[in-house]
Amino acid sequence: MPTPYLPHILYSTALTSISIHLLWQRTIEREDRARYHAQVSILEDLAQQLRSGAPITDEEITRLKNLARVHGKGEEQEQRQSTEAIRWSEVVWGRKATDGDQKPKGA
Repeated sequence: MPTPYLPHILYSTALTSISIHLLWQRTIEREDRARYHAQVSILEDLAQQLRSGAPITDEEITRLKNLARVHGKGEEQEQRQSTEAIRWSEVVWGRKATDGDQKPKGA
């Protein structure tokens, strides 16, 4: 027995879902931008120290390079997946797990 409010419920659910998704994407973009600015700042500071001829140890250079390095596993895979087209069937029913996505049974 359909109610006359069913379209309104569906529209409001879709609008809420899209809003939350866009907010999540904005937050991720803000975090990425802050991370890249921090990396650039660290590398510019290191370059300035090296150009000025100030004595700097290899350990400090290694430490600064490690700070500027992108940390995290699977970022290349996330970038690759973000460029792939997403079908509506995946939006509604979810993405099917691939061999790389499944965990071993013992874990």
